[in-house]
Amino acid sequence: MNKCWRYVAASCIVALLWAVPMISHAADKPEEITGNNEVSSDDGRADDWFTKPKEAGRIINQSENEAKKQETKEKQRYIYLFEDNGFVYYLDNQNVKWKPIPYSETEEILDIWIKLIKVAPDEEYSYPQKYFLEHYYLRPDRKQIQFLSELEVTGRPDNAIKERPYSVHNWENIVSGSLEDEIYHSVLKVVKKNEQFWPKHKSVRDVLEDIFRISL
Repeated sequence: MNKCWRYVAASCIVALLWAVPMISHAADKPEEITGNNEVSSDDGRADDWFTKPKEAGRIINQSENEAKKQETKEKQRYIYLFEDNGFVYYLDNQNVKWKPIPYSETEEILDIWIKLIKVAPDEEYSYPQKYFLEHYYLRPDRKQIQFLSELEVTGRPDNAIKERPYSVHNWENIVSGSLEDEIYHSVLKVVKKNEQFWPKHKSVRDVLEDIFRISL
């Protein structure tokens, strides 16, 4: 009888030991999630946050193209004349015009703007670029020049400038080898080669004879 009870007790102990790990495992198991617990996600596209590489490259190319176009326009507008004392001189071909000289019915003078850009290697870099503009009248009939104004410009020039007025007393005779001599002859050389700068109301013969003193 005692053996029987001992057998039953041993069986109960074994069963209890076998059940303990299962109870522990069940306690560690997470509760079942019920209800609408879906995790929301951002449906936005990544390219809404960042610029695509192709688009970035296209923007860079557009900037480069605009810079090249601006450079081309500058080259087309300004005609190289000469270099002197660390400056390069250019003729602004958009503002070359002939005008009647005051108090004369036949003589005409040439109204020009010269752009000067400093090219000395020790020049401090600036952006926008700094340059100078000089305004002159040229008088081919008597080989004279008249200075009107000089502007120091950074970026775009101001249109409200002060110039000394035209005066018959401000004409200067050309001195051989002077800077004015270089400007005068360089400009007339360009004008002579380009019919677009010739007076529209005069024939080719009149231009050559009256302005450039070439007899036909």
